[in-house]
Amino acid sequence: MSITKCETKINTKEMDIKETTNSKSKNIDEILEKVSAIDNTCYFTKCKNRIKDIAVQCKYCNKRFCISHGLPEIHGCGEALSEQKHAQNQTKLNMKLKQMQLERKSKQGGSGKGKKK
Repeated sequence: MSITKCETKINTKEMDIKETTNSKSKNIDEILEKVSAIDNTCYFTKCKNRIKDIAVQCKYCNKRFCISHGLPEIHGCGEALSEQKHAQNQTKLNMKLKQMQLERKSKQGGSGKGKKK
């Protein structure tokens, strides 16, 4: 199992949340405040932009990013995007080939009814 570029960048935020929740502090309000602060920042590594009001949620990794890092290619999900585009293009190509085959068959079947000599 390989770790993608996107997963390695996100792991730091998840580790911060785990550290906060496993802390020895007994004050639940303090823990919730720290987790909320971590959750309201961009999930891109070393980015501290606030995303409480405006965030972009990636449909590949389901993480929230600031507007600067919202594109899949920027935060590391570009490979997933290119795989999806490749699959879509392959499906379109297969459909077009089937359509062309059916058109060819219908033309061949109709050519016997042409002009008689």
